[in-house]
Amino acid sequence: MATFGSDGQSYTGFTAVNLKGSTSIRVAAGNAAATFKVDLSEGLDRAYTFPNKSGTFPIMGTFRVQLPSATGAFFSTAVTVSGIRAEDALVVQLNGVGVSGTTYGFAQSTGYIIVQAIPTNGAITLQMQNLGNATAYVDLTGSYLAAR
Repeated sequence: MATFGSDGQSYTGFTAVNLKGSTSIRVAAGNAAATFKVDLSEGLDRAYTFPNKSGTFPIMGTFRVQLPSATGAFFSTAVTVSGIRAEDALVVQLNGVGVSGTTYGFAQSTGYIIVQAIPTNGAITLQMQNLGNATAYVDLTGSYLAAR
């Protein structure tokens, strides 16, 4: 692998660089390193355009959670989300999953509202409000977007 740069060197003249035979770019600074990878397993060309502004790259993804039947008005549960940190700004949305033909997780007489989503290192704690008396568990898919 070719290595460019070391302390005190700057390569600002690179333009239209075409990397062949690799689907990753690794940047190292002292003991820390970052790797950017592109999944080319489908064999299709990809093109990425970044916005004309500075900022950070958010992380996003999904998780599955089963909320229990609950008689209390408020409760909390934690879901494991790798890469999340306590200092992240976080947005979480829950969507129903439900399996047709079952009573569990499909039809509920109540709804759960996220009161607060708290990022911690490796997990998200969901604080929920139960609008009524849930009679069975509910199976949900959550989506999240976090930025540092």
